[in-house]
Amino acid sequence: MEQLVLTSAKRKRGEHDTQVIYERLRREKAADYYTVLQSLVPTLFPKATRSKIVEETIRYIKHLEGKLEFLKQQQRVEPAQPIQLTQRNRTSTVDLAVSGNMTLFAMSFTSRPGLLCRVLQVFETHFADVLTATIVSASDISCITVTAWEVGASVDRIKRDLMAI
Repeated sequence: MEQLVLTSAKRKRGEHDTQVIYERLRREKAADYYTVLQSLVPTLFPKATRSKIVEETIRYIKHLEGKLEFLKQQQRVEPAQPIQLTQRNRTSTVDLAVSGNMTLFAMSFTSRPGLLCRVLQVFETHFADVLTATIVSASDISCITVTAWEVGASVDRIKRDLMAI
């Protein structure tokens, strides 16, 4: 009988040790998950508490979900049909191609000093985001192309000001 009681006590201690080991492994695994979360969320500081890690992770996921929804809505928008316009006078030509948010201005002017600066000043005056600008000059003609982003309603005013150069 004594041996049976002893065996039962040993068995209980063994089960307890196993539970302690499993609990330690569970806590280590949870700590690893918190470390991974902390490294993925850009707004967290290195010494953040676990509750702060969870709170900021939830906030960041909601932010990403909102961003994803916004991008999906933009993707659903039908692409605008390209619009091409040309305007000429004696000394200059302005060709305009609009497609979606992008506008390409292709201009030919009689060459003169400071021409590119004046062209870019027109875009700056109308707060247009210039992505690229190139100039090619051959004898007395300068060809300038400017690609602008989200010019919108300013297109006509920009074109008018370019023709006045």
